[in-house]
Amino acid sequence: MQLAEIAKLAQSCFQACPTIVIGSGASIPHGLPSMLDLANYLIANLNPTGEAETKSWTTVRTALEKGNHLEQALEGQSVPPDLLRQIVAMTWRCVNEKDAQLLDLAVNSPDHFPLSRLVTAMFSSTHSSLQIVTTNYDRVIEYACNSAGILFQTGFAPGYVQKWEASNRIKFHHGAKPSRVVNIWKVHGSLDWFRTQDERTIGLPAHQMPGDSYTPLIVTPGLNKFEKTYEDPFRTTINGADNALSSASSFLCIGFGFRDQHIHPKIIERCRERNVPIVVLARTLTVEAKEFLAKNAGTKYLALEKKEDGSTLYSPEHPDGLDLSVENIWSLPGFNSLVI
Repeated sequence: MQLAEIAKLAQSCFQACPTIVIGSGASIPHGLPSMLDLANYLIANLNPTGEAETKSWTTVRTALEKGNHLEQALEGQSVPPDLLRQIVAMTWRCVNEKDAQLLDLAVNSPDHFPLSRLVTAMFSSTHSSLQIVTTNYDRVIEYACNSAGILFQTGFAPGYVQKWEASNRIKFHHGAKPSRVVNIWKVHGSLDWFRTQDERTIGLPAHQMPGDSYTPLIVTPGLNKFEKTYEDPFRTTINGADNALSSASSFLCIGFGFRDQHIHPKIIERCRERNVPIVVLARTLTVEAKEFLAKNAGTKYLALEKKEDGSTLYSPEHPDGLDLSVENIWSLPGFNSLVI
């Protein structure tokens, strides 16, 4: 397959103004921790107290040390509330340490973010809003928007102490015209979302834990993923993400493993019903991603993953994969080179 043919497939996705789905694999190139990094951080830093916590954590840690990924190790475990709070706090600290370092690049190296280039190009058309759905807690997407001078909305009003707008997102205008805005649907929460002691939901754009009286609003893998989603801000955010996915004219999935029950069933449904174009970019496609491509992606899919010094392409014409000598075409910068 020639590069021009691959570019044509990529362009069909890009020109339809895709709903972008971003997983942890998209943040790792920016220095954010992988699931393995997070698991190792928890093993090194978490100190359970009491018999029940120690017994529960020993079970989880043993599973991690045997090679299970974090979600597998935590799935179905009955974790004492105090241990759960420790896991949430440690997860927040692990991600936040790297996220804080990235802020300097957002200020001083705006060209660092390939997502900035993509979003800017998508707004060069008549579109007034873009939809990004993510499972990540970090602020890579927000930094990328800032670097491009583009407004974003996560559901909180602007300010230092941000109010959660549960019923309707804030609308921005430039003069009389609605501003172009990236709607970011963070279905597992964000580093800057917190619950106060008096049960208020607030946004604090901070890079250190504001205090013990604040609880980070992040949904940790395998533990409170479904319990917490019945509450705001998660309930409203997931509903918004569902609408973005259900109405998508195409999909661009970046570093997304197709393991999340909040997201990939909607992608499957849309691809089956409408056969919309979908591009999947990953350093390494997960087993679940390959299963999706084989069974549910329809007839307009393109997937690319790293292969030694080249890339492997998957498409309806090459369902078992086609090795290419083109380097980095599986990455977001590589995708940008095809469509911009």
